[in-house]
Amino acid sequence: MTTPTAPAALPARRMGRWRHLGAMLKVGVIGFGGGSALIPVMEKELVGAGRLDEGEFVKDTVIANITPGALPPKLAALSGLQLNGSAAALTGALAVALPGTIGTVALLALFSALGPGAVSVIEAASLGISAFILYLLAHYVVKVLAPGGRLRAVPTAIAVLAFLLSGAGKTVSLGHDLADAEQQWMLPELSALGLVLVSLGGIAVVTLWQMVRGSSRAGSGDAAPSTGGGRRAMRAAGLVAALVVAGVGLALIVVPGVETAGLLGLIVVSTVSSFGGGEAYVGVADGFFVASGIVDSSVFYGQIVPVANALPGPILVKIAAGVAYTVGHGSGSVMAGVVLAGAALLITVGSCCAIALLLLAGYDRARESVFVRNISAYILPVICGLLASTSVSLLHASAEIAEGAGIPPVWAVAGSVALAATVPVIHRLARVPDIALILLFGGSSLALLSMI
Repeated sequence: MTTPTAPAALPARRMGRWRHLGAMLKVGVIGFGGGSALIPVMEKELVGAGRLDEGEFVKDTVIANITPGALPPKLAALSGLQLNGSAAALTGALAVALPGTIGTVALLALFSALGPGAVSVIEAASLGISAFILYLLAHYVVKVLAPGGRLRAVPTAIAVLAFLLSGAGKTVSLGHDLADAEQQWMLPELSALGLVLVSLGGIAVVTLWQMVRGSSRAGSGDAAPSTGGGRRAMRAAGLVAALVVAGVGLALIVVPGVETAGLLGLIVVSTVSSFGGGEAYVGVADGFFVASGIVDSSVFYGQIVPVANALPGPILVKIAAGVAYTVGHGSGSVMAGVVLAGAALLITVGSCCAIALLLLAGYDRARESVFVRNISAYILPVICGLLASTSVSLLHASAEIAEGAGIPPVWAVAGSVALAATVPVIHRLARVPDIALILLFGGSSLALLSMI
């Protein structure tokens, strides 16, 4: 006679809801670069004693990369669920997107009065802050590839291959820009989504090979219960999906009409059909909003996109909010623009986070399979290669900002690398909070460019 197994206890809640909310607000404020650039920033806030373990964060990163929509809100929702439940998932996802959305609406509202100079000020400060982000990217890569100070050969080879697949073209373009040479051809490269999908395909092949050889077996089933169990994940998905309903309802109450309903529908469809991060969403949004005549191309590329790129936070949410504000303001009311921008925030965050949480439910059920365990073993070096590619993109953006300010791009790149290299030196000399370094770096670059 077998003894009935006692029902699994609910996972202990770790990081408090308010602490998680504060961490996500911090990421939303300092998160220049968006998307993959924020992975190490969020890892620094979320992984550690009493928080997520490395395996949980890797799982969240994989899910966030293979689902549509903005990456930072998805990571915030997934981590919030595992740390403190559905409410933390919802508040964290909104918190990481809120600062950038507010900044986008504020700058667009003041654009006619302040002109492009307001964007230039933010871009100048972003040069120094991006240097700190470069340090975080490099620190994360070194931690994964050289734990204990010893470089591991196989993970390093995987990371280098991932970088070549996703960042070789960016690197060649940056080199041509620094040399002030005309680029005759472009190297093909994979997007973040393409790289992750190719990696998952490779891991699937390795898994099949292991199973054929009998060298790996599924887990025994006695592992600790997952902190993001299927039912909890599905409840959280329902809760964040309610944000979409709330956003649509709010917008239609304040700005009723078929045009409003059509705009909101396009925001939903553009979000759930957007893979590859904020940069990819620019093209998606062009097709949905510019080509259809909803927003004039001069406003989209002359105001919305520059503002979204200059501010911290997820680019997808900022662009959607910027489009919504522009449409509402064009109807003759600033309040209508603000309400539609708020609705865009709720819709974009709710739709992409709901999909990610639903995938988490299925992922957790399969957590002891050979394939999922192989993902945990092999995906981190791939992410490191992706982050190296992101570093090149950050340097390229810094070079373009410097060139626009009349500074040789090579100076900006060299200065960014040098500034990033000072962070570990400062940390060895004194216990300086990261936020203090961020303010120092951002203020320094702003002051320097103001003198030129």
